Parts: sequence; C-alpha cells; structure tokens
Amino acid sequence: MKIEVSAPGKLVLIGEYGVLFGAPAVVMAVDRRALVELRSADGTRWILTAPEVAPRSVEFEVSPDGEMCWCDKVLAGQRFEFVDRLLCELVGDDLVTLGGLRPAAAILDTKPFFQTRDGVRHKLGLGSSAALTVTLASALVGWSAAGKVPAADSLWLQTLVSLHRRVQGGLGSGIDVAASLLGGTIEYRLVEGGSVATAERVRLPDDLEFLCVWTGRSAATGSFLKRLEDRRRENRGVVERAIRRVADASQTGVDAVKGGASEDFLDAVDLFWNALDGLGEAIEMPIASEEHQRLRRLACGCGVQYKPSGAGGGDFGLAFDTDPERLAALTTRAEGEGFEVVDLRLDSVGLECDIVEE
Repeated sequence: MKIEVSAPGKLVLIGEYGVLFGAPAVVMAVDRRALVELRSADGTRWILTAPEVAPRSVEFEVSPDGEMCWCDKVLAGQRFEFVDRLLCELVGDDLVTLGGLRPAAAILDTKPFFQTRDGVRHKLGLGSSAALTVTLASALVGWSAAGKVPAADSLWLQTLVSLHRRVQGGLGSGIDVAASLLGGTIEYRLVEGGSVATAERVRLPDDLEFLCVWTGRSAATGSFLKRLEDRRRENRGVVERAIRRVADASQTGVDAVKGGASEDFLDAVDLFWNALDGLGEAIEMPIASEEHQRLRRLACGCGVQYKPSGAGGGDFGLAFDTDPERLAALTTRAEGEGFEVVDLRLDSVGLECDIVEE
C-alpha cells in the first residue's frame, strides 16, 4: 500500500493574537502544499526522508511494546525533533499503534515552504509545521487503519489542534491547522475557554485585492507568544487592555468580511495595525519589525492598507485594497526597496489523500 497525503499552508488575514483570547480571525489556505508519502519498507525499520530538513534519511525501530528507538539519535535529535514529538503524541493518544504495524518508508516533503535568497535557504512563515502535522498524522492513522484516513471534519480538526499545540509546547491557537485541514478561507475562533476550536467557511468581498510581501527573514513566533504570556502574568491590566483592542479590531474585520464590506475591512486593517502596535508596547517587544514598518510606510504612500501576517515579527506582510493599480504601485516600490512580492493564491482544497494498492 502507498498513501499520499497533502495539505496547504496559510496566511492569517486578520486576527493574530486576538484569536488566542476568544476573538474571531480569518485565515486563508494558500497554494504551497506539504506532502507526505508512506509506502511499505523492506526490513524491520521505519525510514524517514525529509529533503528540506536533513541531508540523509533517518531510521527507527519499534520494540514489541511500541517504543521507538532511533538508529541515529544525533541526526534525529537535530533534524527530526518535531517529528519525534509528533509521533510520541500520536502514540500516546492511541491514534497510532506503531508496534505490530508493517514499517513504512516515509517522504516528508515541505519544499514549497522554503525560499532561497542570496544563497541562503529560509523557511517561510506559511504554517509548515501545521501542514506537516495534518499530513503526517492523517497518513499514519490511515496506515494503521488499512488506508482509512480520517475525514476532514470538526472532530479531526479538534484532535489535530490539540495535538499540534502539545507538540509546540502548549503555544498557538491552531488557526494554521484549520487552514491546512479544511482549505479555503475560514473564520476561526476558540471557544469554551480556548479548549474547543470552531471553523466556518467565509468568502472575501469580491472587490478586495491583496498582495503578499516577504520581508526576507523568518519570524520567531514562539518567542512572541511566550513573551505575551510572561508579560500578561506580570502586568495583567495593561496587557489585557491591549489584547481587548486587538480583539475588537479582529471582530470588526471579521464582521466586514462576512458582510462583504471591503471598505469596512480596510478600515479594520488600519485599526488592527494600531492595536498590534499597542500590544507590542504593552509586552515591551515590538510586534511589527523594522521591515514591516518600512512596508507600512510604502503602503501608506500608495494609499493601501498593510499589516503583518501571523504572530511574529518577520516573514510575510499583507497589503489590501480595492484598486489593483495601487497594489501594483506598491509592488514596484516594495521590490525597489529589496522586498520580494510572492504570488500566493487561495487553495480551496484542504487535506487530500490518495491510496494505491501496490
């Protein structure tokens, strides 16, 4: 049997940070897909190959009681730490039982989530870890269930969000997981104290255009989220007020999307930028990097709205307007300043699976 599973990356259109505290957000799946392929391996060892992560394959064996033993512990620890944690969580949740299963040779392909600039390879902030979680977890469950891959429904979404959050050390909202699993444009929020994730398809206003600009460096999302939690404990009142402003701007933006009101959405993006700036001051860690500040100034000069995408200070920024000519002018100015405009489009398909009997 061979199983091929793929899932898209994401761009958060509005609602970063606020989504962690119950506010709605809008996320869009984009056409950069992670691919996991499993096929029967010869011998008793599982084989993992991840061309963008490690220079060579790594193998592990499974003891009769189901415990994994990496054959090259140094390489596994350096390059496959995320995969190791993910496998342990899958086994711990009884979603997968590795003991007794026929070993698989696995290819983990996340190449579309990387970009090379000036000879240096960068990981783009498009949710590669979430896409890998969705694809690898779904493929392994299918492998252990004779090809029956979980359906992309609310139950599997909740399971994957919880799984990804634990693998990430308890951080994150799971919004990127929802985009990868479901595809399309989604209103996402956490309810019941953050324990339950909900996702509903939405449609962007027909006249709303957007532009994706890569700043040229990666964001450290985890450090921002940890800083937010630390400062929230230390100075709760100030940080809570800043979070409320972010949440209010998020709600305004989501309402505009659902109402098809592009001008209201553009106003909400401006509100959201200012709210993020205030949150950065509250946690004493600027959320908008110098690159985003420069792009914001360029965008304002072209008469368009701009914001970072995702809970970090680097990676992508999004410019929005209803006039393609103004966005074209920003493209010229941004590229003239050394930024890279990346052609990212809506991917309306989430998790895809192909099973072949060999």
